[in-house]
Amino acid sequence: MTSISYGNFFKVELLHKYFANNISNDFVVTPSVLTQSLLNGNKMLAKQYGNTLYSALQVDDLGKAFLTPSNNLQLTFFLYLNNAAFFNYTNLPSVYQPGKLYYFTNRNNNVSNGKNFISQSIVFGNTTTYHPGDLAPDANGVMFECVSSCTGIVPSNANSTNWMPIDKNRYTSESDALQWVPSVSTFTFSTAQASAAIQVFAFNTANGTFTTSVLSKTITFGQSTKSFTLDLSVLRPGKYRLVINNASQFIYINDELGAKPAFAVIEIFNDSTLPVVYKLLTGTTLNSPLYSINFLNRATIWKYMLNSGSKGNITVNPPDNPPNSPPDTQPVFNFPGPSANVIVSGSPIPLSETALNISLALTTVNNKPVNVNINDIACASPQMLTSFSKGPDNYACSEIHLNY
Repeated sequence: MTSISYGNFFKVELLHKYFANNISNDFVVTPSVLTQSLLNGNKMLAKQYGNTLYSALQVDDLGKAFLTPSNNLQLTFFLYLNNAAFFNYTNLPSVYQPGKLYYFTNRNNNVSNGKNFISQSIVFGNTTTYHPGDLAPDANGVMFECVSSCTGIVPSNANSTNWMPIDKNRYTSESDALQWVPSVSTFTFSTAQASAAIQVFAFNTANGTFTTSVLSKTITFGQSTKSFTLDLSVLRPGKYRLVINNASQFIYINDELGAKPAFAVIEIFNDSTLPVVYKLLTGTTLNSPLYSINFLNRATIWKYMLNSGSKGNITVNPPDNPPNSPPDTQPVFNFPGPSANVIVSGSPIPLSETALNISLALTTVNNKPVNVNINDIACASPQMLTSFSKGPDNYACSEIHLNY
């Protein structure tokens, strides 16, 4: 009897900083129809268990690939949300545009903190204007979140008015978002045009950019028009850079998404030009990489509301950090005085399953002076969010009603 053995081809883990265990069970991961066919034809398996997508490849008695996949193998998986509250506790725009999706791939070289992230790498731009929720790393690789709009102010603890430290992990951001388009669609100009010069570029493995021309043509219209039929049906499903009349954008083509839109797509390539930690195979040896997709918890303004006639102060007590924990990854949260009936945090505080140690010092009850300290005050919940404006910035706001 001949036994059939499989080896670990790759894994993709879904992580989320909101949860105490950092595990995200917010998605169902499904292979595309074409990918399912490729899995079958290449003696591969793919299955989701919990927050991880596992893929296996048939191996011989030496643990080597039994059938070596082609060097242009492309495996596509769709992420479908199964949690309606996801955007409440996730640092992504809560207004979801039709056709928008997030794109993750092992072609993104984004190693940090011992993990192989497959989201886009984020760099700090000195001329970029950052707004609350935007991310950028400091010179030591610590990721920071913008808490007050700024330009040219580098992420650091010294600039805590504008930046809040997170950790050395990497996170999904709007850099990962692109537009899904059907292979045949209607393209609309902002103003009427006499012609359309169309260029489409695919990923260039030699330099890691989208500079490989796969389509180039010009359509001349009988009269100036604001829209035309864009036919990209000659292209295989995937990510491309589309340029029409010198206006460039990244797009994703896959007609399966027309029937069932997805939150995100994962594309894993058997690409021999990738760094070793992202590469699936070295010859016939399985590298068995573990890829990570990481979501950041949303930070909101916390607004505590006391009973009528009551006033007080809120204090966030610092956690008991493990010995030698890095000081640059522990933000300080505060609620500026004076004593008030509505107590608002000085800057956004991340929502989390792990409760903060918060205390309330009551100074007034029923309009009479008191001196009462209450520990273990409730933290903000992601279930209901309002909005809060401070200067030019708008924030998501968590209101917490206290019966004191």
